[in-house]
Amino acid sequence: MAFDLRKALLRKDKPASAPLTEFEFTVLVRALKALAADLRVHPVPALDRLAGHGPDAALHWIAAQARLSERAAEARFAQYRADARARLAGERGDPFPIRRG
Repeated sequence: MAFDLRKALLRKDKPASAPLTEFEFTVLVRALKALAADLRVHPVPALDRLAGHGPDAALHWIAAQARLSERAAEARFAQYRADARARLAGERGDPFPIRRG
């Protein structure tokens, strides 16, 4: 039986990346909910689209419901995402302690 370094690294990587993935997903959900609230759109259908089709579909749905252009919705979403990231990092600590670039 040979030692498979690739498999070992993949097994190690999954638990290490799980908190980062969960952090990013939480930021995404909070930003979508804040955008929906700001535009007075119910967030549940948007979150359903997020789960089924991804963030672009959720953002597109919110923009359509609010009769807002895609570009304007994306700009607002970027602001809410930055705010959600900062707040969550304040609550839980920064999960990305090493910055590149």
